[in-house]
Amino acid sequence: MKKNNNKAKSGQTIIFLAIAIVILTFMILWNFDLHKILHVKYITQNAGDSSATMASRWQGITLNLIGELNIMHAVAISTSNTTAMTEITNLQARLCYVGPMIAFMASQQAAKQNGAYVNEAFTTIIRDHANEVRYTYPTDMDVNGQILIPEPYPGCWSEYADMLDAIADNGVAAGPDNALFYGDSGQDHILMNPYFYDAIAARTWCWFFQNAMYELTSYINFYPCWWPDLPDIRYPHPMNSEIYGLHLTKRATTLNSFGFAGLTNFMVTPKLDPLDSNTVADVTATWYCYASDSWGPWESMSTSGADPFPSVGPLKQKYNYAGADAVVVIEAESERVTPGYDKTISKDRLRWNSAAKPFGYINNDEPPTAYTLVLPAFRDVRLIPLDASSLGGAGSFDIDWRIHITKHLRGYVDDNGNFLEGYVPDGLDAPAVDSSCWYCRQLETWEDEIGFRDAGIAWLEEHSNQCIPAPGGPGGRRGGGRRRGH
Repeated sequence: MKKNNNKAKSGQTIIFLAIAIVILTFMILWNFDLHKILHVKYITQNAGDSSATMASRWQGITLNLIGELNIMHAVAISTSNTTAMTEITNLQARLCYVGPMIAFMASQQAAKQNGAYVNEAFTTIIRDHANEVRYTYPTDMDVNGQILIPEPYPGCWSEYADMLDAIADNGVAAGPDNALFYGDSGQDHILMNPYFYDAIAARTWCWFFQNAMYELTSYINFYPCWWPDLPDIRYPHPMNSEIYGLHLTKRATTLNSFGFAGLTNFMVTPKLDPLDSNTVADVTATWYCYASDSWGPWESMSTSGADPFPSVGPLKQKYNYAGADAVVVIEAESERVTPGYDKTISKDRLRWNSAAKPFGYINNDEPPTAYTLVLPAFRDVRLIPLDASSLGGAGSFDIDWRIHITKHLRGYVDDNGNFLEGYVPDGLDAPAVDSSCWYCRQLETWEDEIGFRDAGIAWLEEHSNQCIPAPGGPGGRRGGGRRRGH
């Protein structure tokens, strides 16, 4: 009997040890996976930060070159050299594309040198866009036969497409996430607001209370279409590159209109004689300037007002300007050693955004934009918070989002030339709406009147007093509460 007890205890010990070994093995594998994920995230962050910094540095270099050419333009005016004046203006027009494309190329090199791999989806976007620039931009016309996207200088679309193709040939590792493509539509529509979908998924009723109460209480299930038309496609004057654009404009005016007395320090160099202000100041010419709608005060960095930025101190006045910046997105995958429930290999998808901006000053205490005219004043580049950058609601290189807003909402032409209707105006049964699309699934939830909208209305009738706006709270506010607040 005693021998049987010993055998039983021995068997129990073996079972216990086997269980302990299995648990220990899984703990080791889990720990390995955790460290691997953290390592990939570290690499991704470094690649993103260095890529954004490099792109922004080239933005500053290009702005300085354009500023130097503004000075050379003044010199050409003083010597009545009309040929030089024309060539300088043409060179500035090319720099508005070539400079940002060098920034784009340099950002790829920086990302790859810091461990980022080529992203095939990003590369496909750039290659497809190069084809659009090459074949669609020169031919798209309005109803009056006018080109919708005219070339800023002769041969621009061909040169621009060549540069995009050259970058795609080497592979895109860092997506320019604040790109503004000419063919994109405006975002002034709730269906093109990513926070709307986030609020549906999380049932964040306070977001609806603060941002879309009318839609929640008044919406009538889809047919006939309740939603207003989607915003028209933007066709801005294509003076600036779509990728890492400088946000400049041209003004045909005199130097006097910029406050010539304040510019004399920049109109004299050791290699040039001082300019005769009487000769130059009153001559009308084409000057490259900062666009006021982009290079105004850096309002997103304000530490006061209804939505203050959580900064330690106020922004120095000489750095208080928005304008050109570079936002980069890096995506990477970390393959787990620990098997999934279905014994398949699991992968973690990591996404990192970084933003950087060129900085400078005039006379040590004035921002580069002090006189509107572009001058060679940029001296440094710094990483900036994403919430203070020009990054849109979901970025240009959020692949799933771009597919949703360009195809699933609006519809698209398939490979056979057939147009497939989107969610607007033909509803959830439209061919372009894809049930595998996360955003489309949120629209399906939205269409559930009783289970979703009525439930939200009922909750708000009881608890709307809890919906107090606060920085960092739900709804895309600053302080870490936005979709991309890191």
